[in-house]
Amino acid sequence: MSHVDVIATTTRTVRESGAVAALDELRSSFGDQYHHTLAVFFVWAIDRLVDAGLTDVQILWHPLTDAQSPLAWYDRATLVSVEARRGFVASTLALPGEPAPVEPLVLQPV
Repeated sequence: MSHVDVIATTTRTVRESGAVAALDELRSSFGDQYHHTLAVFFVWAIDRLVDAGLTDVQILWHPLTDAQSPLAWYDRATLVSVEARRGFVASTLALPGEPAPVEPLVLQPV
């Protein structure tokens, strides 16, 4: 599956079922190739862009969904680490108060 396919499929899932479902779908789609931190990054980015009202085409071409975009939030050593592959690692480059990737959580009933 190409990066464009991943962004398009994830966008559709975020719109239809939400960010948690999109992350679950990525996890099941990639099996051994799954990278948790990158998956969270792209789901976070797409969810923000959907919430901002962008169309699917605008999301596909937005700089935030570019394959190299995670390098604005993470140093390369972190992204290639075993820890980042197995679980979500917080941004290493985001400045205090700056938006940064977060893992989507299932909303609990109040």
